[in-house]
Amino acid sequence: MWNEKPKIVINHRIELFTWILFGIFVFLFFNLWYLSVLQSGLYQEKSERNRIRMIPLQAPRGIITDRYGQILAQDVPRFAAVLLPGSADPEKSRQILEKTIKRKIEEPLRDRYSGEIILASQMSIEEVAMVEETRKELPGVMIEAYPKRIYPPGEDIAHIVGYVGKINSEELKRFGQTNYNNEDVVGKSGIELNYEEFLRGQKGYRKIEVDALGRIVRILDTSFPRFRHTLTLTLDLELQRYCNELLAGKSGVIIVGDPTNGELLAMANQPSFEPNLLVDGVSQDEWNELIENPQNPLTTRSLQALYPPGSIFKLIVGLAAQEANIVSRERTIFCPGYYEYNNRRYPCWRKAGHGRLNYEDALAQSCNVTFYTLGLELGQDRIIDMARRLGFEEDTGIDLPGENHGFLPTSRWKRQKIGEPWYPGDTINLSIGQGYLLVTPFEIFQSVVAISNRGVVYTPHFLKVVQNDKREVIERTLPKVKNRIELKPDIWERLIRGMTKVVVEGTGRACRDLPIPIAGKTGTAQNPHGNDHSWFAGFFPIDNPRYVFVVLVENGGDGSGEAAHRSKDLIQWIYDHRENTLNENG
Repeated sequence: MWNEKPKIVINHRIELFTWILFGIFVFLFFNLWYLSVLQSGLYQEKSERNRIRMIPLQAPRGIITDRYGQILAQDVPRFAAVLLPGSADPEKSRQILEKTIKRKIEEPLRDRYSGEIILASQMSIEEVAMVEETRKELPGVMIEAYPKRIYPPGEDIAHIVGYVGKINSEELKRFGQTNYNNEDVVGKSGIELNYEEFLRGQKGYRKIEVDALGRIVRILDTSFPRFRHTLTLTLDLELQRYCNELLAGKSGVIIVGDPTNGELLAMANQPSFEPNLLVDGVSQDEWNELIENPQNPLTTRSLQALYPPGSIFKLIVGLAAQEANIVSRERTIFCPGYYEYNNRRYPCWRKAGHGRLNYEDALAQSCNVTFYTLGLELGQDRIIDMARRLGFEEDTGIDLPGENHGFLPTSRWKRQKIGEPWYPGDTINLSIGQGYLLVTPFEIFQSVVAISNRGVVYTPHFLKVVQNDKREVIERTLPKVKNRIELKPDIWERLIRGMTKVVVEGTGRACRDLPIPIAGKTGTAQNPHGNDHSWFAGFFPIDNPRYVFVVLVENGGDGSGEAAHRSKDLIQWIYDHRENTLNENG
């Protein structure tokens, strides 16, 4: 009996060991079943991911044309060699690629959003052929076509169309990371920025199968990228180019538009810049050189630069004086060549004086003394009120970003900023467009639009039509009244008669001998930094206006010189090349 206890212990151990083995077997069996049945789809999916790659294809942007179909901006194909992630050593692949295409690749290796590494961009078609012939030596390397933005007219349209560039972190937040990634190209200025929604294309992808070494086995599927829209602008490219020629070697602005619908036909800003150089990005030193250039080529002078308007502002003073019944057909004002107030003499531009002039003749001769007198009788508040009614110091509604406002000085502003009251001498200066007053050329343009239309101002715009990829019109800019200045009809007509006299017998006689009569006004704006600025603005035909224009030549001297002579050439060009538009919309 003494050996029964050990037998019981041994039996218990065998039984325990058996249960442990059984448990292990069950566990292994369950895991095998779990992996082979329940998880088979997951592992199959992982396996698929290991051998299938999705390569995003960058979308081209929409085409931009002028009103006659001339290309302003489009994408052209460029080629890059990209390395699939994990397929090979990037440095070794770069070295093999250099031997293949027989040139040194200067650009650094760059990671893409989708994981590929760009070995070389901007490859020629000959280099692409070399790579295709030696593909076995370059495992994981793909040749990818991508769109590059080009601007055939170059500097001529830089401030209107703008340019594109690689998206930055701030833009990525603004546009949204669900729609954009850090490889995307976006509009940076001008039409490219303002109509990004229309111009952005639809991305594509390429689904490929690779082997264990990352070499491409086959292309499984391709969804081609495509541009979605074509934008047709109101811009007349030939006219735009001619306006830039007129400003060659000068800093200045020429704006031309149709007052009957708000369409802008030209907006030349000089100096300009080359948008094609900015598409691929420039170095920090190159960018600094551009933005620190004292000529400010990046500034859209039409919309952003501020100038004293000089005598062109007499148009606004004249309207205010007529509305206040300060001028009449019978009233004349004597000009001895100066205006004396509180023992101080304010000169007229003509030292010998103009003698006795009525309102229309004073406008024609741009007599300072007449407008000193009218300005003091009106007072600063009524002058500023009329300027505001004509749209000064407010958004014009133009479809370009970055518009600036002019500055209309008030007595309250002067006391707060300078600590002085508003003096009568300030009103005298304001009456001839000098002193603290500043305007943009586009504000002057819009005020002349109002005069030509007898008080009606349409929203200015460059976008004419948007078409989809089937050439169907999906958006059209229709004329929209932005402002309506209510004045008696005879107030407008008297002002226009005065502007007609400016050209026939006054300071704008340089434009007298043209095949079509025009109404205009010269302006000479004092410039504390150099020679006076030269202005000329007007419209034609007088009875049925189809064109409004503004010409500004910085440091060009008096308005009857540089600006008026360029205006004459501009009008002659329009008559010679666009005569059919003088009686109907072009």
